Amino acid sequence: MTPREKQNIIPLLAITVLLIASVSTLYVHATQNQQISDSESIIINEQTFAVQSLFQTFSNITIQTDDGEKTGILLSDLLLSTDIECPICHSYLIIASDGYQQTVDWDDMKQVIITNEKRSYFPHLAHAFWVRNIINIEVN
Repeated sequence: MTPREKQNIIPLLAITVLLIASVSTLYVHATQNQQISDSESIIINEQTFAVQSLFQTFSNITIQTDDGEKTGILLSDLLLSTDIECPICHSYLIIASDGYQQTVDWDDMKQVIITNEKRSYFPHLAHAFWVRNIINIEVN
């Protein structure tokens, strides 16, 4: 390869690196905007709710857990507001923003609360069921 050909390749490599950096920056920015949007809403039975409006609509209750007292709203109240027919007939898949999931039945849903940080607390179940940053609750 001649010195002139090497000089022509350097600007091409620089443009390629800048292009990759620009695409990466756009991707990171788009991902951050999605996370902000996810933190402000939750999908329950295919209906999207603003988290803050839920806590203005439903009554807060305080439960005792092995991690202390926790205050939030009953997930069963939220689910009943979505017009589920026969709530006892279904199981419920709780999905976190990081992909973590737990499936529970109606008896469990009657005892769980969700806090304004979108965290569930099942006082009667193992901590593995305490899902953080809930983004979706599916009815199965």
